[in-house]
Amino acid sequence: MKPAEKFSPYARESFLKSVAVSDRAIATRLCEALEAAFDVKDIAIYAGFPIVVRDMEWIAGFAMRKAGPIAYCCSPATLAAMGAALKPYMSGKSCIALKPRKGETIDDVLALVARAFQVASKNGGMICKADAKQREKMRAAGDAKSVTKQVAKKAAKNAAKKTAKQAMRKVTK
Repeated sequence: MKPAEKFSPYARESFLKSVAVSDRAIATRLCEALEAAFDVKDIAIYAGFPIVVRDMEWIAGFAMRKAGPIAYCCSPATLAAMGAALKPYMSGKSCIALKPRKGETIDDVLALVARAFQVASKNGGMICKADAKQREKMRAAGDAKSVTKQVAKKAAKNAAKKTAKQAMRKVTK
């Protein structure tokens, strides 16, 4: 299955139906945080969890795992700006485990994730090398098409001028 085939439209109600009843309250709050940071039309479901991907760059999302909910913050700018605050919860490069530390509540961790989503919404994300290569090909093809359109437009304009000049010559003869 190609990655693009794993995407489906995001609808909070439909997604929440797929979440265990015991996890729905946290999933609802994570949906709210994601929706507050990003335009809902930018959110998609990828392999069963909400994620934001812009211009082939993975930015943010979350998943409900057996070990507990995991938020994904794939924005290098967010990780740089909030790295110290996020570090105690990080597992891997961009996974944030929603497990409160001593003296904290789940509300504290959810508030931190909500802030991370807000920062991420203003920045780009991560992209794998294969996707970056494909994106550059698509951009180059788009540029080639726009150049072709510009050349065709200019040629049509020049042809119209030439036709107008020829018509003027016939009239003046």
